Amino acid sequence: MSEELSSTQKRYAWIRSSIERRSASAFGIILVVVLGLIGAVQGLPNWFIILVVSAVIVFEFQKRLDQGVPLLQLTSLIAVLQWLVGPLLSYSSANAIERYTMSVPAAQYFRFAIPATAFYVAVMLFAGASVRQKILLQQIDRRKFFTIGVLLNIAAIIAAFAATQVSGSFAFLMHLISQLRYVGAIYFLLSRSQVRLVFAALSCVQLFSSSLAAGMFHDLILWLAILFCYWFAQRKRTTLFKIVVLTAAVVSLFSIQVVKQEYRAQRLQGGQPSLIDLVFAYVTPGGRAWDSDVLSLAVTRLNQGWIISAVMHHVPESQPFAHGETIKDAILGSMVPRLLWANKATAGGRESFRRFTGLRILAGTSMAISPLGEAYANFGELWGTLFMVAFGAFFAVFYRLTLRYCLKYPTFLFWIPLIFYQAVKAETELLVIMNQLVKGSVVAFGCHFLVESVFPTRIRNLRLANSALSMPVDPTKAIA
Repeated sequence: MSEELSSTQKRYAWIRSSIERRSASAFGIILVVVLGLIGAVQGLPNWFIILVVSAVIVFEFQKRLDQGVPLLQLTSLIAVLQWLVGPLLSYSSANAIERYTMSVPAAQYFRFAIPATAFYVAVMLFAGASVRQKILLQQIDRRKFFTIGVLLNIAAIIAAFAATQVSGSFAFLMHLISQLRYVGAIYFLLSRSQVRLVFAALSCVQLFSSSLAAGMFHDLILWLAILFCYWFAQRKRTTLFKIVVLTAAVVSLFSIQVVKQEYRAQRLQGGQPSLIDLVFAYVTPGGRAWDSDVLSLAVTRLNQGWIISAVMHHVPESQPFAHGETIKDAILGSMVPRLLWANKATAGGRESFRRFTGLRILAGTSMAISPLGEAYANFGELWGTLFMVAFGAFFAVFYRLTLRYCLKYPTFLFWIPLIFYQAVKAETELLVIMNQLVKGSVVAFGCHFLVESVFPTRIRNLRLANSALSMPVDPTKAIA
């Protein structure tokens, strides 16, 4: 009995060593916190603080890019770009689009945004964890991965059709199940099949077609980024190669942003524009991408701060603080079905946007004030900053718990994006984030349980796994 227990302990110790204890270096976390404090008192130029914080986050992101999905680092990077870098560029631009200009002075905005964002990022990286995908999966039998990918895609197609035939909470459930196509794409990518890349691409055909048809590329970019991270982490990469990849990603994102308006305009006129042709026409020397109005529009799309600053201008002068109302509604709304709470808030952000910014948007427009905007709308500067700390800690702990589950079932690593997809975004309202976390967890754990029941995970070479533990694990080497 003791020998069996020892073998089990060794197995879990080996897998546990693949989970890092922190998501960033101690120096990086301390530096971000210190800069957040300096930003709160405006002790240094805002551009310098934002530059250094951005550099720290980019460094931590690239450092773990070839280890596994750097979900917390990606979330931190998007938050810094949209809440700090975008507003900084907007304040510095002489050609800002009038409707999307910042509504409060730079000192007032950054006095709140810098510490709230810095502390949110720091606590999330400190309390969270990162996964070493290759170590976690190298002893797993992958022979059934391709079959699982096929079955998940079939389930996704059926669910996508069902979602068009029903409404309410059941429609959202079907929408979540339809996202199994992306989990299937990950199974394909990490299978041993010779045609794995082809089938992974086929899993994303609907994503490509819907994005091109609507001219909306946000979901396409985010899902492709997540899938790329799984593929990229199959082997160790050089720092130079990672820099080249990140540079190519920045160029691609910039290209899509500058042509998006023209692409949509041609679609609305009944044309069939080529996205690639537009990119070449705009980005090549002499193209429209370098015109001041196009660059201003690109900055506007990066800048979530114009909405947050509108909230700061409107609250509490014209609208009182909500004192946690929207947060309570988000938590309860994610757990209580609409059948039992007919008047609960609807997703899309329109209600909160109109209420807390005082601006008008069309009934069909989805525009949220973001977690940072909600923090201020509910509590103001100080307590809003503390809320962002609590929210970052909650996010990180929730993510850490899912990684702990991966210790027992390593393939659950593929299902994590289904839970955190909305939480990664910096512009999503808390109601949508909590909805995805709660209901995405139900779908992910439930569907994974069914898959494991039919195709149980097997560690194929336990002797090799145990031999890796012939020497005690050095905790310092588990921290990147």
